[in-house]
Amino acid sequence: MNAEELLKRYAAGERDFRRVNVEGAELRGVNLSEADFSEANLNDAILKESNLRRTIFRSARLEGADLSHSILDEADLSNASLETNLERASLERANLSNANLTGTNFGFTNLRNANLQNACLFEVSLDRANLEGADLRGAMMGETYLYEANLRGALVEGCDLSDSYKRNTIMPDGQVVTDEDAEIETDD
Repeated sequence: MNAEELLKRYAAGERDFRRVNVEGAELRGVNLSEADFSEANLNDAILKESNLRRTIFRSARLEGADLSHSILDEADLSNASLETNLERASLERANLSNANLTGTNFGFTNLRNANLQNACLFEVSLDRANLEGADLRGAMMGETYLYEANLRGALVEGCDLSDSYKRNTIMPDGQVVTDEDAEIETDD
């Protein structure tokens, strides 16, 4: 299915796009809220600046997709594979449980009260991300950047934050932490 057909069917009221293949589709700035893309192939799709509120991407493939600046509040991305760009997106109360987020850019992203239980967060940038109240129980982190991230009130039982990089990071208890060896940016 191509982008034009997908948008035409959505405009006609269809919301069931399970297992659809729209790999590489140009869908920038569209409204696909409340659609169901479970098990769909959206690899390399451009969904930048889109309204994807309450959209279902359960077990979908989104490797290389661009979801930056998009609204994904209350979206279901559980079990999805998302090596993607989510910079400056809003994922408030989104479900990212059991998702493979390796290599994803969450810089400046709103993940307030998001469910990231058992998510794979290796080599992820969460710089300046808002994770206030997020559920990170059992999440796997390694080489994860948390520079100036807000984790106040986050649930972190079973999530090892020791292998992440922190600078001016607000921890769940409200303490601000900077690693001894945190890279310091210079103006040169």
